[in-house]
Amino acid sequence: MHMLDELGFAPERAPGGDRPQIGLRQCPFLELAVSRSDVVCPVHLGLMQGAMQSWGSPITVERLDPFVQPDLCVAHLTSIGAS
Repeated sequence: MHMLDELGFAPERAPGGDRPQIGLRQCPFLELAVSRSDVVCPVHLGLMQGAMQSWGSPITVERLDPFVQPDLCVAHLTSIGAS
């Protein structure tokens, strides 16, 4: 989460039922993401997945749900190899 904080996302642990989630409250590209979430959000997802992979983490970001609230996107985490 430190990397996301440094990038300006203001990450927070979010309640997620069976799997952990990270809430992202401040998108550094909010104005662009509102109109082009089809471009910006997949880039952010790839950034998170790439970071987890480069760190050798046993966890990855399964998906990113953009704008579940006007000021909140949610990253869903999962163990690598989990089905």
